[in-house]
Amino acid sequence: MSKGILILVSLLSFSLQAFTQRDGDRNAVIRGTVKNEKGEPVEYASIYIKSTQSGTQSDAEGKFVLQVLPGAQTLCVQSLGHVTHEKQIDPKPHGRIDLEIQLEDSRHNLDEVVVEARGPVQRIRESSFNVIAVNAEALHHTSLDISHALDRVSGVKIRETGGMGSTSHVSLNGFSGRHVKIFMDGMPMESFGSSFRLNNIPVHVAERIEVYKGVVPIELGSDALGGAINIVTGQSRRTFVDVSYSYGSFNTHKSNISLGHTAKNGFFVRLNAYQNYSDNRYKVKTRLLDLETNGYSQEEHWFRRFHDNYHNEAAIVKAGVVRKPWADRLQVELTVSREKQDIQNANLMKIVYGGRERKAQSVVPALYYEKRNLFTEGLNLRISANYSLARNSNTDTLARQYNWQGEYRAKSFKGEGQYTMGEYDNRNASVSTGLSYRFNGRHLFSFNNLYGNFSRKATDAAANAETSTAATFMRRTNLKNVSGLSYRFEPSKRWNVSGFVKRYDVLVRGPINVSTTTTATYEEQKRDFGTTGYGIGATVFPVAEWQLKASLEKAFRLPSENELFGDESLETGDAGLKPENSLNLNVNISYEHTFGKAHSVYFDAGLIYRDTRDYIRRQIEQRYGGAFYTNHGRVRNLGADVEARYFYRKTFSAGGNFTIQDIRNMERYSAAGRKLIYYRDRMPNVPYMFGNVDANCNLNNCFGRGNVLSFGYNMRFIHSFFRDWESEGGDIIIPRQLSHDLSILYSIRDGRYSVAVEALNIADAILYDNYSLQKPGRSFLLKFRYFLYR
Repeated sequence: MSKGILILVSLLSFSLQAFTQRDGDRNAVIRGTVKNEKGEPVEYASIYIKSTQSGTQSDAEGKFVLQVLPGAQTLCVQSLGHVTHEKQIDPKPHGRIDLEIQLEDSRHNLDEVVVEARGPVQRIRESSFNVIAVNAEALHHTSLDISHALDRVSGVKIRETGGMGSTSHVSLNGFSGRHVKIFMDGMPMESFGSSFRLNNIPVHVAERIEVYKGVVPIELGSDALGGAINIVTGQSRRTFVDVSYSYGSFNTHKSNISLGHTAKNGFFVRLNAYQNYSDNRYKVKTRLLDLETNGYSQEEHWFRRFHDNYHNEAAIVKAGVVRKPWADRLQVELTVSREKQDIQNANLMKIVYGGRERKAQSVVPALYYEKRNLFTEGLNLRISANYSLARNSNTDTLARQYNWQGEYRAKSFKGEGQYTMGEYDNRNASVSTGLSYRFNGRHLFSFNNLYGNFSRKATDAAANAETSTAATFMRRTNLKNVSGLSYRFEPSKRWNVSGFVKRYDVLVRGPINVSTTTTATYEEQKRDFGTTGYGIGATVFPVAEWQLKASLEKAFRLPSENELFGDESLETGDAGLKPENSLNLNVNISYEHTFGKAHSVYFDAGLIYRDTRDYIRRQIEQRYGGAFYTNHGRVRNLGADVEARYFYRKTFSAGGNFTIQDIRNMERYSAAGRKLIYYRDRMPNVPYMFGNVDANCNLNNCFGRGNVLSFGYNMRFIHSFFRDWESEGGDIIIPRQLSHDLSILYSIRDGRYSVAVEALNIADAILYDNYSLQKPGRSFLLKFRYFLYR
C-alpha cells in the first residue's frame, strides 16, 4: 500500500511542478458553439488544439470553452458521424475568440474510408487503460444480444450452458463469471436482477460497449479483478423509431421496439422494449439413464430437449430534461422485466429434469444527474442511483426421476433434484457519485464513490415451510462501498499518465456452516473487511499512428451475492468466502493507418500478467450436478491477445483476433499442509486458447441509390481444455470447438428498411463451453427491421 501512495504522490508532485512552470496566466480563451448541417447543437464534440492534449467537449447546447496558450495553432473539432473540422487561430495573450462551427455530415464521404472521429469510442481507445470500445450501432441490424456481440471481441469469451436464456458467463483474459464486473451506464448490472442480463438484452439497446481488460477507471467504482464491461445505452437527441422482429429455428421469436423524442425545450422521452421466446428444442448427445437399473449407458445417443421453454420481456422507460442551466441532463428511468425458464438439466447433461422451473421479475427505478462546469469552469458532477426489487421463485416438487427419452419413474420423496417451491426477494440499492475537475487543459482530478446494499429474504413462509432449514430465514445482507481518487496529467497529445487509489469496505451477514461433521449446522454470522488498492497507467504516441500503453494495479474483488448466498436453485453459496486480491500488469501496442484514401489497417497486441490470491473458484458437484464456490490459494495468469483488421472503403472489411493464456495453480500445499500434486497445473475447466475471424462485403447502391446488400462471415475457435486437474489423472476433455456463421443483409433507403438472414453454426458442429453442456446445432434466423429518424 505504501508503494502505491508513494507512486501517486510522486505523480502529483511532478505534475504540479510542471503546472507551476507553465505560463497559464497568459492563456487566451476560445468560446464557441458546434452545430450540424441542420443547425442543431452537437453534444460531446471534441474540441482540441492539434498536436497537443489541450481540449474539451461541447455541452448539450453545443457550447464549449477552451483555454489555450497564445500564438498560431490549429483548432480541431471532431464528432462521431461528422467530418473533422480544422481552423487556424492566432489568439493573443489574455485574448478571447468567439466561434460558430458547423460540422459536415460524414455520409457525403462514403466513397472513401471513414475514419471514426475522436468521439467517445476513439477517446476511450486513446486512454491509458487497456480498453476496447465496440460501436454497437454497427450491429443493430443483427439479431445478436449483448453477450454474443461481446463474444467477437479479442480476449473475451462468452461461456453458455445451452440455448436462449441459459446461464452465461463472461471470460475476460482468463477470469470469468463474477471476476468480471458488468455495468450499464456506469451502474452495476447485478442490481437489475436475473431477468435483465447480458444474454437476453438485444444489442440495439446499446450505443457502444466498453471492455476494460485489467485496470478499471475509478468512474465505474468497480471492485473488478479481471476487468469490466460497461454498456452505454443510446443518448441520441433525435426523434426516432426502431422496430424489429425475428423468427428462427427451435420456434425462436425476438421482437424489439425503440422510440425517442427530444423537444426544443430540452424535454426528452425514450422507450426500449423487447421480448424473447424459444422452445429450445434442439438435439443433444448424451448418455441415457436406465430407469430400472439406475445406470447410464456407455454409449452416447441423440435426444431432443423436451423441457426447456424460455421467455422474457423487458421495458426501459426514460424521461428527463437536457440543456438546462442547472443540469446538462436530469433523467428518471424505470426498468421492468420478467422471465420464466424451464430447467432441463443440471450442470451435468446426463442429469435431466422434466418439471423444474424458475421465475424472476424485477422493478428498477433509477435517477441520473449530470452537470458540467458546476460553479466553476471544468468542475463536473455526476450522480446515479437505482433501487432494485427482484422476486425469484424456484419450483421442484415432482416426485419423479426422468431420463432423456422423457420417461420417468416415481420416487419416494418430492423433488427431482432438491425439493423446493419457495420465493425469495432480492433488494439492491446502489448510489454512484462522481466529481471531476479539469484545469489548464492538462490536469484532471477525479473522485468516485459507489455504495451498494443487498439483502435477500424468504417471502413465502408457507411455501418454504416444507423445505426450510435453520438457514432459510436467516438474514442475508451484503453492504459494500468502493471509493476512488485519481489524477491524470496530459502535458500534450503525445502522452498522458494517471494514478489512483481505491478504498474497499464490505460487511456481510449470512448463514455459515459451523459443523465439523457431514451434517450441516448453520449460524448467522457477521464479517467485515476493508483494504486499499492502487494503480498507475500511461500511454504514449511515439510516432504518428502508433500507440503504447502500460498499466499496473493492485486490485481487490469482493464476493458477489450469488457466491455468498447461492441462487436457491443449482448453486450453493458460502457467506464465509474471502475477497480476492491480485497484482495486474497490462502492456499494449496498437497501430492504425489509412493510405490511398481507400485502404485502412488496424493492429493491436497486448500482454497480461495476473498474480491472484484467494481466487474464488466455481466447482461442480458430480453426484447431483450442483455448483459451489471455494477460495483457491494462488493463481497466476500470463497471456497475450492480438487483433488485426483491414478495411477497403465502405465495401470490404476483414479481421480476426487470437487469445492465449497460461493460467496456473501456484498453490504448492493444501490447507492441511499436504503437497499438492496439481501444483503448476493449468486451472481446470477454463479455455486457454481461442479466437475469431470475420469478414464483411457490401454492395453499395444495389438495386437503387441508398440500398446496400451485405454478406457476412464469422468463425469462432476454442482449443480443447481439461475439465479436471491434469495431474490427478483428469482425462475428461472439453473438445476443440470450431463454428461458422453466415449472414445476408439487404437495407433500403439508407437503412430505413432492412431484412437479414442469419445461418448459425452452419457445419452443425457439436459445441460446448462447459463440460457436457451442449449448445444448439445449426440454426437459421430471419429478421425484419424498420428504422426512421430525423
